[in-house]
Amino acid sequence: MTDRTGHEVSLHGTDVRFACAEGDTLLRAALRAGVGLSYECNSGSCGSCRYELLDGEMHDRRPDAPGLTARDRRKQRRLACQSEPRSACTVRVGATTEPAPHRPVRQWAALREVNPLTHDMAEFVFTTGQPAAFSPGQYAMVLLPDGGVERAYSMSNVGNCYGEWRFVVKRTPDGRATSLLFDKLEVGATVGLDGPYGHAYLRRDNPKIVCVGGGSGVGAMISIVLGAAALPDAADRSVHLFLGGRTADDLFLPSALELAAPRLGALHFHTAVSGAPETGAEACRPESDAYRGFVHEAVIDVLGDDLTDYTYYAAGPPAMTDALARSLVLEGGLDADRLHFDRFC
Repeated sequence: MTDRTGHEVSLHGTDVRFACAEGDTLLRAALRAGVGLSYECNSGSCGSCRYELLDGEMHDRRPDAPGLTARDRRKQRRLACQSEPRSACTVRVGATTEPAPHRPVRQWAALREVNPLTHDMAEFVFTTGQPAAFSPGQYAMVLLPDGGVERAYSMSNVGNCYGEWRFVVKRTPDGRATSLLFDKLEVGATVGLDGPYGHAYLRRDNPKIVCVGGGSGVGAMISIVLGAAALPDAADRSVHLFLGGRTADDLFLPSALELAAPRLGALHFHTAVSGAPETGAEACRPESDAYRGFVHEAVIDVLGDDLTDYTYYAAGPPAMTDALARSLVLEGGLDADRLHFDRFC
């Protein structure tokens, strides 16, 4: 995907300047240039990328984005993920962060295969013409044809030189993007792929890891497990993988665990089911020995007094990640820097 000539953006109070191509957003252009602006969802929902426009013209892709409060709007704050420069601009941002290891790139990707996982989840495999460069746990923005719908999906594999990008996607009732993916997109079709993004990628400092996934967030956690298993010191690492769903039908055993388990010092797999207990033949399935309750409750019960020994990675519905953060940080005493997740609101 070729960028066209754009506009220069300056960060107020610094000597940082970068170019933003036509059609690109302020946030993504900054990240492509190695400038670490704060963000999470990349879609206008979380509000982490707020900034002030001091000079120049900016187009707002989503004026009613929920990431801005009424107070933000009164103070003329904007969202970098929804802003397209229309001239040279000067902006004031909060403190910049350390950029992720890989700069995002826009490219085309072809659908190679679709692998069903549950009644409403599947793994979509795409290939690109250049290496798939990303860290375990990151996500990409997938631009679908037929309407230009764009959504964020986490990779379920690890970076590779042959350009393979795998995404676990959960069908959303009446969802435009998932309807296109599940019902209309055929093998061989081309989509736009922009990434990688996200801060919840695998760190190497702590050999004791906990991964917590719900819904399609399972994909990011599979990536983390595979990434840990690929490290030179994998044999010294201990990983707990927790997957949560409403019923046993929402759960599956990731085949990738067969590859990761022999390389890790320990790999523990846990499931949690929050819905009512099943009866009859359904209760005889392997998933029926799952923890009964929410997945964040399973984490607390299983790890007990040792919960502060681990570094945590999570991906799933906002209610799940919020409950996990509350249980671990506010109630459990975990250092907030040891919990990593991106808000996909």
